[in-house]
Amino acid sequence: MNDISKKRTGNLISIQDSLVKARFFDDVIMGETAEISVDGKFLQAEVLQILPDPKNADAGIVEMQVFEDLTGAKIGDEVVFKGTPLSVLLGPGLLTSVWDGLQNPLYKLSEQDAYLTPGMNAPALDEEAIWDFTPIVKVGDAVAGGDVIGTVPEGKVDHKILVPFSFGPCKVESIIEKSSVNITQQVAIVVDEQGNKHELKLAFRQPVKSPIPFKERAIPTKPISTGVRVIDLLAPVGYGGTVGNPGPFGAGKTVLQHSLCKYAVADIIVMAACGERAGEAVEVFKEFAELEDPTTGESLMKRMCIFGNTSSMPVAAREASVFIALTVGEYYRYQGKKVVMLADSTSRWAQALRERSGRQGDIPGPEAFPMDIPDQIKGMYQRAGEDLGTGGSLTFIGTVSPAGGNFQEPVTQATMDATGGFWGLSQDRADAKKYPAIDPLVYTTSVYDGFISWKDRQKMLTTLNEANDIDQTISTIGLKKVPVSNYIQYQKGLTIDFCVMQQDAFEKTDACTRPERLEIINQATQNLIDNTIDFQAGDLDDEQLKELIKHKFDELRQWWRDWNYSAKTEEELAKLPKAVDKFILQEEYAV
Repeated sequence: MNDISKKRTGNLISIQDSLVKARFFDDVIMGETAEISVDGKFLQAEVLQILPDPKNADAGIVEMQVFEDLTGAKIGDEVVFKGTPLSVLLGPGLLTSVWDGLQNPLYKLSEQDAYLTPGMNAPALDEEAIWDFTPIVKVGDAVAGGDVIGTVPEGKVDHKILVPFSFGPCKVESIIEKSSVNITQQVAIVVDEQGNKHELKLAFRQPVKSPIPFKERAIPTKPISTGVRVIDLLAPVGYGGTVGNPGPFGAGKTVLQHSLCKYAVADIIVMAACGERAGEAVEVFKEFAELEDPTTGESLMKRMCIFGNTSSMPVAAREASVFIALTVGEYYRYQGKKVVMLADSTSRWAQALRERSGRQGDIPGPEAFPMDIPDQIKGMYQRAGEDLGTGGSLTFIGTVSPAGGNFQEPVTQATMDATGGFWGLSQDRADAKKYPAIDPLVYTTSVYDGFISWKDRQKMLTTLNEANDIDQTISTIGLKKVPVSNYIQYQKGLTIDFCVMQQDAFEKTDACTRPERLEIINQATQNLIDNTIDFQAGDLDDEQLKELIKHKFDELRQWWRDWNYSAKTEEELAKLPKAVDKFILQEEYAV
């Protein structure tokens, strides 16, 4: 039987960037963490593979990935095996926090040094913060992993204190009365079926590669109001759903993320900045701290936590940051909260797997990614979902950054297969300043009836497709060859694109469209699609009539865009369907 209670050590025999090998003589456990001593600093690592030592039958060789910079490491440096898997500390204090990829609090580390250096660490959660604990179980009660023993208020969240998920059936031997405690203090003692006693505190560690179980998993059906019209109308995502959001650089992914964080109707937002350039990561930390939560008027960070892992950090930490963020999201889902997790960018997460796989000498798949990259991506997204047993959900939106905007590359393709929704960002739309740059003709959704009916959605999509085809025709053979009826259809599509699909994230009124407003916009849009508009030609020739049609639609588009920016009251909102009806009848509508 493995004895992991004594100190178990080894020594480095090979260093290949973030992949190292060490010789050991004691027992080692697959997947456990280790610390490598480098010039008095202790660097975190994870066991990937255990091999026999061809030179010594009494020893073994372990392959590890190191999560920190190995500069200064040398052959012979000591490795101490910890006996525990890579884990995250779960408990009150998670919200408002900003960590690196290993859950070291960045603001606490900045107090030690202006620059992050290998080996730096600090308690993941504030050990001095005091929480008002209220017990909800009593001595003699039967509990098990995931059961609630008490609560503490965490801002506006009623944070449930749970029995660690790894525990089996236990009985409560003692529990404190209502009092103020920190996360290091004991709040209860439970006894398992073997008679072993376990101390319970406000926080506990959870392995990040072991998903927190569902009580009763459900298929996501209820759509989330994101406030983004093109999403809520054409490509809604359900609570507990998954979405891949690929797009080339400069297509507006960051602004879209800001909008989703601010306006998505969710209790908790978890952000994993995975492998982002350092400048972008600093921008995320700075801007998200300044964003205002429109529902409360307070800082958006009060319902957020951020994991920041830049491209300059070792690639192994990218993999860790996504799994740690996922586990935090699962934890709050188990608490009964609606959680939205954003990972930017899963491409860089996959690149970390590619680099590790290459160093291990694995057989490469397409573009040198691991052969099992589709399975690894599916395994990541499968941790999202809705839990009917707790009432919570974890919605996972993964940003993908394909080189050159190539959606055929392996990570994007695997993401499309693994997710229920697909929001493809278009470089052409971004270049044309059509934001958000989600291509309304390149999307998928697993939500059948969202905020509008499937029939209405299909009619809108058909009109946009027809307008796109007519635009191609005009570009090819010129406007003169296009019939007037087709030109009117083209103008309808342009109007839907300009006034409905496009949205100004920096204009307070237009930045967020809730379902009530969306219903009014859809009513006006369906009226425009369904009705024939009779433009009186009179003595006008074909070219002059088309110029008149364009002028009339331009006026409508400008009026509609102004309405998007200004309409707030019920009376003002009601003007849009009336204006479209009058436009169809060619009556005066500018009121």
